[in-house]
Amino acid sequence: MTVELPSFWRRWLPQSITAQILLLALAGLILAQVLGLQIYRSERDEALGLVNSRNAMIRLSSVVRLLSSSPAQLHEEILRASRSETLMMRIQDVPLSPSEHNDQYETIFRHLLDYPGNLSIQISAERVSNMPPPTMFQQMHQQVRDKQGRDGNNRPPPLWQRDVRMYGAIELVDGRWLNFSSLADREPPTWSLRSLLSLLLVALLIGAVLFVLLRRTTRPLKLLAQQAEQFGRGDAIPPLNETGPLEVTETLAAFNRMQLRLNRFVQDRTQMLAAISHDLRTPLTSLRLRCEFLPEGDDRDRMLQTLAQMENMLHATLSFARDEHHGEASRPVDLVSLLHSLCDDYEDNGQPVICNAEGKRVYQCRPEVLRRVLQNLINNALKYAGDAEVSLEETPDALLIRVRDHGEGIPEEQLESVFKPFYRLDTARNTEDGSVGLGLAIARTLIHQHGGELRLTNAPEGGLLAEIQLPV
Repeated sequence: MTVELPSFWRRWLPQSITAQILLLALAGLILAQVLGLQIYRSERDEALGLVNSRNAMIRLSSVVRLLSSSPAQLHEEILRASRSETLMMRIQDVPLSPSEHNDQYETIFRHLLDYPGNLSIQISAERVSNMPPPTMFQQMHQQVRDKQGRDGNNRPPPLWQRDVRMYGAIELVDGRWLNFSSLADREPPTWSLRSLLSLLLVALLIGAVLFVLLRRTTRPLKLLAQQAEQFGRGDAIPPLNETGPLEVTETLAAFNRMQLRLNRFVQDRTQMLAAISHDLRTPLTSLRLRCEFLPEGDDRDRMLQTLAQMENMLHATLSFARDEHHGEASRPVDLVSLLHSLCDDYEDNGQPVICNAEGKRVYQCRPEVLRRVLQNLINNALKYAGDAEVSLEETPDALLIRVRDHGEGIPEEQLESVFKPFYRLDTARNTEDGSVGLGLAIARTLIHQHGGELRLTNAPEGGLLAEIQLPV
């Protein structure tokens, strides 16, 4: 079962296998990088939160013991010596009551201090970065800025603008409260300049390695496509070098075997038909000699006519199986000049043949073979309609050579049958002109050797239209 992509993706997705695999690999790399950074950030936040909370609780327990065993006039000195970038402490008469209590942290802290049950401990261990900062931290930050003056612009952001991980209040023995807040700097953005440069460097390295590997894989496949196209047009091509990965090597080897078998089959068939032609010429010649010695009369003339028809059919059959120009090599040819040259030959002989082709269009083909096909089509048009008109048109996908006449045309049901060997229309069964019904069959075969197609249609304005479609 084949699954087709939507038209939108087919329009924007690269067509080459190298570009598609590179795009898929880079997309996977970016996705893995994003997921890895998110997982790392989440785990790092959790780990840092635990470490900061543990360090803050240990320092708070030490400060509370010092405050409990020291006179009140030393409390401010103790707090100044114990503060840090991530832990703010201040003794006040009113507790800094958290919005949510963390019973686990309060129990751990009370057990760590062996604190009396009549003294209150209020701790919030939730991350509350969206809450407004406590008033005391705003006041302390303003005091620091006033002391620093102009140099304060180079300092880190104020502490109360950072993420609050743990805060609360501890009741002291003298009835006052030790308000505290454990702070941590904000994490850098996930897509910082450093991470983007790192991702770009990894993508370039992986892309370069993949590009080299894919080029090694796809180069033989591209050469295979070119050789297959040339082989389909009847050109003689050398065997392909069987290099590359195992699958590619097997494909190239299979193509070489197929090419060898096809060439051998064509050669065997040609030799067989040549042998048949040679063997039949001897009895036909003998019969013709015997007929020459017969008395003149209708029987003798009919026998000679039948022998002539048999010789014509034999010659046409051999020509159909073995093209006279099969050994001609493809070369660049200006089709416009070829058409004008062919039509000029007919006009010089007084034949009404018109050529509607202008400019210049160089095409890789076998010119003598193409000339032979066009001569057949023009001769048919002149024979059955009395005139011919040749034109050339280029489309994005093909070159169209048209030969049109203004005769009666062909019945629709017989447009395809006329390409069959020895098939003749009822109105043209006269064989005195040497025709045996192989002209169009040979013409289509020669066009197929170019990788093209030959079609017959009845023109809407009347007459028969023969169209040769050559790939570009």
